[in-house]
Amino acid sequence: MAKFEQKLGLKRVHHGFDSLGLFCSDELGFVRETSSSQAYESIVHRYEFGKEEEEKKKKDRTIVRLRSAWNEAMRTTVLVAQRRNGAVEVVRCGGGFLSEIERFRVSNEDGFEQCGIDITANGCAFVSCDSGGNVSVGRADEFGAWGMSSTTNANSADAKKTKKNGKNETRVDERLKQFKLDEFDAEKRAILSARTTRCGTKMVYGGQGQGNDVKICDVEHEGKIIWKAKPPPTNWLNYRAPPWVKCLRFKPTDESNTVFAVGTGEKKVRLYDARENKRAIMECQFGEAAVNSVAFSSVDEFRLFAGDSRGKCVAIDLKTGKSCGSIRGNSGSIREIEVHPTLDLVATAGLDRYVRVYDGTSRKCLGAAYAKQCLTSVAWDVYGGDGGDKQKKKKKFKDTDADDDYDDEDDEEGEKKLNKKKKKKTTKKEKKSKEDRIVKYVDFDSDDNDDDD
Repeated sequence: MAKFEQKLGLKRVHHGFDSLGLFCSDELGFVRETSSSQAYESIVHRYEFGKEEEEKKKKDRTIVRLRSAWNEAMRTTVLVAQRRNGAVEVVRCGGGFLSEIERFRVSNEDGFEQCGIDITANGCAFVSCDSGGNVSVGRADEFGAWGMSSTTNANSADAKKTKKNGKNETRVDERLKQFKLDEFDAEKRAILSARTTRCGTKMVYGGQGQGNDVKICDVEHEGKIIWKAKPPPTNWLNYRAPPWVKCLRFKPTDESNTVFAVGTGEKKVRLYDARENKRAIMECQFGEAAVNSVAFSSVDEFRLFAGDSRGKCVAIDLKTGKSCGSIRGNSGSIREIEVHPTLDLVATAGLDRYVRVYDGTSRKCLGAAYAKQCLTSVAWDVYGGDGGDKQKKKKKFKDTDADDDYDDEDDEEGEKKLNKKKKKKTTKKEKKSKEDRIVKYVDFDSDDNDDDD
């Protein structure tokens, strides 16, 4: 285990290894992996998947968003990658390798940019949205597994049909649902960001221009609008700036799924609660550029992290609405901030081609890895298995050992034995050297005696 892991007390078993994984995507369509066992000092692996012969431009393969979740049915971490060309790929992570499971074509219309994707907490569904208001919901099979169509169950009716027809391909179209958002003009193409809850039932989105302020829709009812935000009050000049929503994020610890944060292009961070008011309950201004990413802390529910396009990243106290400290080290625009779901760790990725990991409380940099390309997104390798049980077994095994006093005595005895061995080796070498000298001396005398005779 790395030294900084011992300082933080990271003793959790992860996929059978004592390490934490981190994935990041770049503009060339690669997914790079780094690990805490390497202290996040270098990129361990680099993967490329989804490369098609039809794609001639490398920019079309750019991964815009990368999300991860633990899939209990597959017993592995599942990655969802959203590409600029309108493709969504589901990737299996396990044993230090990535392998593409399925590929969905969520957008066939040109000119629409992919603005957001999220995967549910159980890793069985994803929700994708583009700038034209086209929403796509992809789901796993009835057993919660990806890449395993109904052919995995021999008793199902669909499996019998596929056996008769002799087809073993996955039926992607049956598990992909698409619809357009209500009360949205697709010609404006003004949606800039969209995020969903961990259960995948609600989606919040927003954009730039009049009428594109923050809204919440119901995904299960095909985009029905259930909440709209009121515009902020006018300033002292009686002027109200048009909305400019750059990033969004639901609060993961909120069970009601009504609290979310918004980062705007006007250097402001707003906190909304759909139950109390249609206007922001907290507003904070920082930095000199647009806010590109926001993330809630998984340890402290009153802490929020935000990063702008000039490399400034701060921690905001939600009680006071002021900055409580800055995260230093980023020299380029921050594309995304991702918080570990269970530990007090924060990862950042941006245009300076570095992925960095920080301690959320002390805001100290624990490690940085150079990725060689401009990064677009970052995601943690989430583990949701029985790591705690393994950890308990290890602790019990440790408790059955002897006390520390006996261990100290054993160490002293071992040191004495080593010292004795060293002494024996030195005495043997000294004896050999003395014998060699004596032999040479005797031979020399014997020659002299022979000459005299």
